[in-house]
Amino acid sequence: MPTPLIFQDLFYVWLVGLIGGLVAYLAKQPLLLGYMLGGLLISPFTPGPAIQHPETIQHLADFGVVLLMFSLGLELAPVGLRRVGRVSLAIGTLLPLLVTGLWVAVGRWLLDWPLAQSVVVGCALSISSTMVITKMLMERGELKTAYGEALLGIAIIEDCLIMGLLLFLPMMADPSQRQLASVAWVSIKTVGLLALIFTLGLRVVPRLLALVGRTRDPELSILVLLALAMGIGVLGVWSGLSLELGAFVAGLVLSGSETTSQTMGRMLPMRDLFVVTFFVSLGVLLNPSVVASHWPLLVGLLGIVLGFKMIVATVLCLGLRFRWEVAWRVGVGLSQIGEFSIVLCTIAKPLGLIPADFYHVVVAASLLSILINTFIFNLLEKAPSILSSMRHHG
Repeated sequence: MPTPLIFQDLFYVWLVGLIGGLVAYLAKQPLLLGYMLGGLLISPFTPGPAIQHPETIQHLADFGVVLLMFSLGLELAPVGLRRVGRVSLAIGTLLPLLVTGLWVAVGRWLLDWPLAQSVVVGCALSISSTMVITKMLMERGELKTAYGEALLGIAIIEDCLIMGLLLFLPMMADPSQRQLASVAWVSIKTVGLLALIFTLGLRVVPRLLALVGRTRDPELSILVLLALAMGIGVLGVWSGLSLELGAFVAGLVLSGSETTSQTMGRMLPMRDLFVVTFFVSLGVLLNPSVVASHWPLLVGLLGIVLGFKMIVATVLCLGLRFRWEVAWRVGVGLSQIGEFSIVLCTIAKPLGLIPADFYHVVVAASLLSILINTFIFNLLEKAPSILSSMRHHG
């Protein structure tokens, strides 16, 4: 019977998520790294127990992505964007452009990839993990430091740029839509939808939220937010956007409401549960043999993420008159890729915008970049005291 097997799969997913998360916590690593490594334990591509219905787990994981995008829209509302400084805006714009430009050159001249594929992959490599950055800063108590504020500001700008890219993915996938008339029609539909959504958000949604808020019923509050998030997401799909981008717009529309803020606090455990499912599913679907057969590509990706991004980000910070102590921390903090790089590749894969095997390489690069990034950051943090101790003993 399929139903018991589905529950068995969910048990496996959440069990390895718990185990992986605990191991990552004890090893002082980001939890999402433990979730992805835990997924490898129940992957059909590795020895041991394996889930029987990966497609069902993938659907649940996709729902986690929608909730993640919805909460990101709440966080990136105009009130949140006002916290971004001009320096973060400059670096958050220039760094993705330079990384994407480098990969476009590599993809076109060395790998003979189409331009659209090269652009999408370059963008995936340019996005640093906001989740990893936030977690690292919170654990160190450095959210309010100069480099902490710069890192978060840059991450917010990168996330906004990716939201814009998601809008154009269908056009990039279908050459027939790249004609001026098609681009104009898609743009008109998108602007019309956004105008409708924001009109409803200003006139109808506040009254609905106020009505539900007067009931003081937490269940109704959660239901109205989920219904609005998914409903606006579906409207986005009808207009040619992705469900994820529609959920992001829903978050922007619903931000600022007191009812939304209170209810989102109650929704966070559910969101986090499905987000954990998403990251575990990445490990489940990762094929180590495919990654091993493309190891030169993996090494090249890590070289760009860990080397090129770190150097360029540090140089940009120094050029904008940051102190060296701040500049290198920003450079190292940005030298990884995480959740939205994978989300971008997840959305681009069915559109044919990334090579079939490349998805596995990106997931592996994300795992390794986060692991190596944490090690490098801790090492550089301890380097002054280690050198001082060596001089003292010498």
